[in-house]
Amino acid sequence: MITTEEAFEKYRQRLELSETERQNTIKRHNEVRDVIRADFAVDRDLLTGSYKRHTKTKPLKDVDVFFVLGQKERDKYRSKPPAELINAFVSSLRGAYGEDAVEPGRRCATVEFEKNTKDEESKVLSIDAVPAFDLGDCYEIPDRVRGDWVKTDPEIHMEQATAKNKELGGKWIPLVKMIKRWNRSADKPIKPAFLIEVMMQDLVDAPFTTYPSEVRRFFASALDGIDRQWPDPAGYGPPVSEQMTPQLIASAKEKLRQAEMKAALAVQLEKQGRQGEAIALWREIMGKYFPTS
Repeated sequence: MITTEEAFEKYRQRLELSETERQNTIKRHNEVRDVIRADFAVDRDLLTGSYKRHTKTKPLKDVDVFFVLGQKERDKYRSKPPAELINAFVSSLRGAYGEDAVEPGRRCATVEFEKNTKDEESKVLSIDAVPAFDLGDCYEIPDRVRGDWVKTDPEIHMEQATAKNKELGGKWIPLVKMIKRWNRSADKPIKPAFLIEVMMQDLVDAPFTTYPSEVRRFFASALDGIDRQWPDPAGYGPPVSEQMTPQLIASAKEKLRQAEMKAALAVQLEKQGRQGEAIALWREIMGKYFPTS
């Protein structure tokens, strides 16, 4: 029988991307880059988001490609409603992937490669193509919901994640993946997933103890902090927590409360020598990737 810490180490390994997944992602995002480059004046494009920060969980969905557009596109689209630029990206990508495979997102055009699939393993489910303009000190991107252009800087987000991971001896990123995987298993009570990273920048401190202890501690800390306003850590855009309505906050609190209670029980079961029951309960909390042996 494996111990809880051994199970969490296996869990950590299972959440790492395989070589097949990495190669599939490279192929997919390069295809999308080629399509957008052919139809738009692109100064540069780069991977951003959780995939770039190495905090992306399985299955691979919403891998972000950030397209910094040139002056020609700025002159054409910046004075128009933000949705027009997103729709232009959608039209371009539909030409390559088909009408049903591409949808407009809030701040991107999403290409779905495995729509409605039940077999998600080792597949890249979707790529998000995000149009952006360089402002010099940061970027601005279109936001369909706000009907406005919002400032952001994914490179600062990357620097912050790298620094936090180094501070915690390389264990912060795996912990983020674990919590994100819990969030997905719990029907995504915390939205967007990036909010989890923002919260964990503040709520997870050195010294790092163990994965099970830190997971349980996050559940308790997040329960107290989920109703706070969480600003963009780069200091530019709207609050990352703006999607968390009172109804969603109430739902998230209940999910976090249940997770913390079960985690506390799992700890007690382990102390009582009931290791199998403890592991089974951790799997119930963390989801299907958590091992039982």
